[in-house]
Amino acid sequence: MSAAQTIRSPVMATAREVLPMFGLAFLIDDQDTTWTVTRGMDGPGLDSLRPGQRVQLTVDHRPDFSVVRAYTPQN
Repeated sequence: MSAAQTIRSPVMATAREVLPMFGLAFLIDDQDTTWTVTRGMDGPGLDSLRPGQRVQLTVDHRPDFSVVRAYTPQN
């Protein structure tokens, strides 16, 4: 797959469940899409997230799927 087929965009979501012991956090955007953040992604660390917090995700949209690349908690 070539890089030209990937579109990167910001997506605002709300943290629903944060499980730092498992290295996961689940977030839901305004269109009710569920996103997963893992400890290996670019971001300040899962310990910085709390349920109900708004988070800006950097998402790569590909023809068959989309994936979170980075996350930034919002104040």
